[in-house]
Amino acid sequence: MRVLIAVLLVPAAIVTWQWWDDRSTEHTLAPIASSIAGRDVAVDCQTLWGALIDPLPRHGEVRFDSGGVPENRIFLTHETCDRLSAFADASRHGELDCLRTLDWRSRVPLGPETTCYAESSPTVYALLTLAHESYHTAGVANEAVANCYATQAMGYAAAALGAPDEEARLVAGAMASLLPLQRGAYRTSDCVGGGPLDLTPETPAFPTERPIFAPRGRGGTAELVAGS
Repeated sequence: MRVLIAVLLVPAAIVTWQWWDDRSTEHTLAPIASSIAGRDVAVDCQTLWGALIDPLPRHGEVRFDSGGVPENRIFLTHETCDRLSAFADASRHGELDCLRTLDWRSRVPLGPETTCYAESSPTVYALLTLAHESYHTAGVANEAVANCYATQAMGYAAAALGAPDEEARLVAGAMASLLPLQRGAYRTSDCVGGGPLDLTPETPAFPTERPIFAPRGRGGTAELVAGS
């Protein structure tokens, strides 16, 4: 009987620990998402068990109703939440070290075929996903526009999770360099400094402002902050 109880306690402990870890991550991410969106936003992290049976190729999701109004809730996959949790818990992010060695003047400084891309892109895209879905909750339905706005908020997200400012700017710059390589609905040529999608066109800094801050909603636009 004791052996049976011990056997049953192990999976129960694993489930409890996973539940606690997910809730802790959600509480860490929700204030960051809310600051980016300009409204109160909740974050739901997918469970490990949910990830095992999820057939959809996605990193995150926000639902819009039939009238085009978004929920104030973000769904993030287990992999994305785990990546963001690990980023917040780490005092050093070695996977981003190679970004300091890139030639940012080149046409494609972070090519998908490079070792640096393989090392850094999981973290880059996890931070992008958090900011991207936050803009969806602010009412930005267009994927390319949300991607551009998210790139400009990534520095804030990284800094809010504990990254030093230099590293936060690097990770946002890495995504900005990858934007021209995006395809389909995620592609736009307007995501440049001073362009139509620059949230702060009055400043020369792009994609991350100095000092770093959270650009709310769509540059603080009241109707998007209200979620209408």
